[in-house]
Amino acid sequence: MKETKRTYYPDFVYSGANRILHWLRALTITVLTVTGFYIADPFLAPTGKTQDLVFAQWEMWHYIFGFILLAAAILRLYLFFFGKNHEGETRSIKDVLSLKSWITQIKSYFFIGELQKKGIYGPVQFVTYFAITILVFLTVLTGFILYSNVYHQEFGGLIYGPLSVVTSWFGGLAQVRLIHHITMWGFIIFVPIHVYMVVWSAIRFKHNALDVMFTGYDYHLRKEEKEKAEGSE
Repeated sequence: MKETKRTYYPDFVYSGANRILHWLRALTITVLTVTGFYIADPFLAPTGKTQDLVFAQWEMWHYIFGFILLAAAILRLYLFFFGKNHEGETRSIKDVLSLKSWITQIKSYFFIGELQKKGIYGPVQFVTYFAITILVFLTVLTGFILYSNVYHQEFGGLIYGPLSVVTSWFGGLAQVRLIHHITMWGFIIFVPIHVYMVVWSAIRFKHNALDVMFTGYDYHLRKEEKEKAEGSE
């Protein structure tokens, strides 16, 4: 039996800047997690000057990538509102405010109907990514507090005064460190779920979710062919 060839249309979703920032954030979170674990429990060198030197190297890279994460987060936030094709992202806010969109997306996860959304993200995706954005800034904020309590000159000295007030709001340095540690676990939990949902979404909805962050394009079945395919199922 001859299989009918289906045609798809390309949909430009993510600009080059967005894709670069996506992979840059993935790299920085990976490096920060690994170096953060070491800073919490240094184990590569015996006690003494050697350990101090090794620890300083790990700490240095942790701080460098922390600043990179902040810069990437600010640029990504800018692109959300003003970047190329930003309308597709900002339209997603309408889905978040729509109870019908929430029900539609949740039903689609249970294989009841298809996912329909006004923007790039469904409401569950949007709220999840918004929460991750808050997590990033909370990570950076607590990281800066810890940084300013170690380095009292230049940038550390500049932010020490204002952040000491924030430190008291959090309940002291011990609580700040605990929150900083918890945010790291937030990323560790999010990443495998994110990867799983991308793969699952590509299979479930038969579109280009897997490599959209490489090419920038998603592909969708043309409306008339989609209706024909659904009618034959």
